[in-house]
Amino acid sequence: MEAPAVLACWRSLAVEVVDATVLPDGCRDLILSCPNGARPAWFVSELPARAYTVRSEAGDRFVGFRLRPAACIAAAPLLAALQARPERDEAEALALIAEHVRLDARLDEALQALAVAGGVLAARRQLGVGERTLERLLHAATGRPPRYWQGLARARRAARALSTGLPLADLAVQHGYADQAHLTRELRAWFGLAPGALRRRADLLALLAEPGYA
Repeated sequence: MEAPAVLACWRSLAVEVVDATVLPDGCRDLILSCPNGARPAWFVSELPARAYTVRSEAGDRFVGFRLRPAACIAAAPLLAALQARPERDEAEALALIAEHVRLDARLDEALQALAVAGGVLAARRQLGVGERTLERLLHAATGRPPRYWQGLARARRAARALSTGLPLADLAVQHGYADQAHLTRELRAWFGLAPGALRRRADLLALLAEPGYA
């Protein structure tokens, strides 16, 4: 069965102790964690405001379903159903996701506007809604304010553009930052590294190229 709310599926197996970097991508993931020698457990990730690391021991396994930014998750019944028999095949997991996760059209429209409008005020005008209406919608559905989504969309686009080799001052202007210093502050806040350092991290640029928000 297809699950429209699923953006991507992924798997990971640690062959040694590793600290993996997780970058904000605007998506929550439904994850099956299978620690080596321990009981498997399902959980839903949060929406981080900055990069963080996850340590895995040798033999730890993970299976993940990246959910679309506009996904509304009935987390309690979904996790209860999955945890009743944690080690199930992908088709069964997708069927439960389709049952307990829906896409919210109003939320999707708001997130798309924030991704492309060039600012929160411009997005509100595009949507034809007031400040409090947009705040309430996003807080209720995601727990994050409009400025989080607008800032993340801009930062992700700018970070992906680092691979083009464009001078940082030009890249800052192209993506709506006041100057190179502003770009540096924002990318460091979101992704933990200044643009120059991030540009040299092929592994992190590959993460930024994966499906996500904006």
